[in-house]
Amino acid sequence: MNENAHGESSGPRATPEVSVADTITIFFSDIRGFTDTTEELGDEVANDLVREQDFIVRSHLEAYGGDVVKTQGDSFMVAFKATRGAILCAIGIQKSVAEKYSNQAGPRIAIGIGINTGEPIRQKDGDYIGGTVNLAARICAAAGPGQILVAESTRYVAGRIELRKSDGGGVVEYVDRGLHPLKGFPEPKRLFEVTWHATSGEQPAAEPALSSGDETQIAALKAAVQRAIGVLTRVLAITHMDDPGFPSLLECQEKASQLRVRFSRAGIEGRGLTAQNVLEEIQPYEDLLTLMHERDTLTDERWAQLDAAVVRVFGRTLMNAAARGRLSITMAEKPAAPAPPSEPIKERPKEPEPAPAVTPRSSVPNALAPPPLDERATSVRWWAAGYAAWSQWKPSGLAWAHALRAEIGRFPYLLSVHIRTAEDHDEGQLAGGYFLLLEHVENVCPGFMRTVFDRAVADVGVDPERLGRKLYELLVDDGRLRETYASFVRDVIQVAVPTPGMWADAGIVEHDDSTTLVSHPTRAIGDAQDDSVQLTDPQDRGAERRFLVTLEPMTTRFFYAKSGKLKTPRDVDIRLTSADVPSDRAWYLSVRDSLSGRSDPKLIPTAGVTIPNLGRDSFGVWVAVFNAHPVEVVTYELTMTVKQPRQQTAGRSVFARPGGPR
Repeated sequence: MNENAHGESSGPRATPEVSVADTITIFFSDIRGFTDTTEELGDEVANDLVREQDFIVRSHLEAYGGDVVKTQGDSFMVAFKATRGAILCAIGIQKSVAEKYSNQAGPRIAIGIGINTGEPIRQKDGDYIGGTVNLAARICAAAGPGQILVAESTRYVAGRIELRKSDGGGVVEYVDRGLHPLKGFPEPKRLFEVTWHATSGEQPAAEPALSSGDETQIAALKAAVQRAIGVLTRVLAITHMDDPGFPSLLECQEKASQLRVRFSRAGIEGRGLTAQNVLEEIQPYEDLLTLMHERDTLTDERWAQLDAAVVRVFGRTLMNAAARGRLSITMAEKPAAPAPPSEPIKERPKEPEPAPAVTPRSSVPNALAPPPLDERATSVRWWAAGYAAWSQWKPSGLAWAHALRAEIGRFPYLLSVHIRTAEDHDEGQLAGGYFLLLEHVENVCPGFMRTVFDRAVADVGVDPERLGRKLYELLVDDGRLRETYASFVRDVIQVAVPTPGMWADAGIVEHDDSTTLVSHPTRAIGDAQDDSVQLTDPQDRGAERRFLVTLEPMTTRFFYAKSGKLKTPRDVDIRLTSADVPSDRAWYLSVRDSLSGRSDPKLIPTAGVTIPNLGRDSFGVWVAVFNAHPVEVVTYELTMTVKQPRQQTAGRSVFARPGGPR
């Protein structure tokens, strides 16, 4: 299929101009081994296979709203407006192929499918070009026979998908297949395999079902699941000794928590996986644990093997942290020995298990869960809601990053509301989201949350107003929130921007021919309505944008500059002041594409900062302005300027128009 240069997006059925539209999901499919089949069986048989594929693929494209961009031999390129439609279409195709050849001998087709979501450019002839298209094509090339691989952006946009009853019911799952080096891309890309677990007896593609009467395989699966859950539980208990919000570790633990839920369900249902599948999927986690506990005794050869395995799945940053000894398990367990299977199964040799001292929070919730909410605390609503949510989450084993994304998805304005007034929003539910802040305090001061309430009562009694004020004071001072609030904001945006994204006070969207200013008509926190003003005059577009924002204590507000239809890159200047004095109380981070890639947050220097090449090196820039003072209300002025490209004067270029911009 055709691969082209980097660009922006346009939807199917667009007018014959290159223009920006909604996010598009690009789908590629082709027949695996088609050239070999043609050579072996001849053109006539190959042509019959292409016709069979054409019939199957087109029937599902029509059902799920796919727009065929072009075909080439045995390949399809398709555009979907709905990401879920693309995934469901791919599942339908693979199911139809499997059913067609289930009892048929002779030549058959095996289709590989790759899917990516982004903002490609649509050309006048209806074709799509750009990095989104190129990546989708490379993902398709990496897919094996009968396999569906999707990009990380597609997985997060699609989210949870439940199959219709007519399709057998059940849930679509995404299996993390690690980082893949792909031709034309300097950095490996994380790919997910789409599988589905039906509830009406049908099993996922490429994952053989266990026969209900095969007791040996069922026993082997249960033993493997027991071992896997023990390994994943230990991974969820890992902490970074210097940075409790270490992004690479949070992402690893999010995957571990999802995998543990999946394995737990498989162990109960006794279907959908084999023992070997389970052992293969937990191997990277076992490798990580081995590196942590045995790094000083490993041979060079074994170290190189583990290094490569961990980097492939979790990335170099986490591997470096393990190698430097910065990862530890403060609440670890010695897993129960799995029951031996009645018949040996092929599995990798187990690494020696360390013998930690204490049991992890998720395995023995009764022992390690926080104390129940004191009844006297119910009068302090913000504390009661936050503590109740924290004590429910703490023993669950759900990774902090996963819980954070879920909470920000519900309340994207969470950080913009002071913790003590959060009880007045969303019928008190917003206050529960501040369990994230309570966990931050607990990480900074282990054991703090178990004693803070009794200390507050001992100091001021149970009067709600005085008790609430004292609890907040203890969080700020003894819980070190005064000095660590900035790092808490950094950890949150590292995980939550751009997906699922934070509620923003205002933003700038830059196009080649116009600039759009976005704000909210009521200026109320959480207002979902947008007001937009479009500027076309070059002088107006290049002017400074000054955003005046007043922050309550311990709150954060967000702003952004994004590229829309932008062929020529821009530079973005950012400065922050308070009472006309330069300030560094804001994080900024650039986002490499509209759905996933992000940089590490950095504090804005007091002299300001310039982020170059908006629209080329980055899709957008987010700014998080925070007030770390526990009592004072502070007003900031954020200045953002999107620089227009410099124009050459008439004296310098024979192509400059008389009277044109200087």
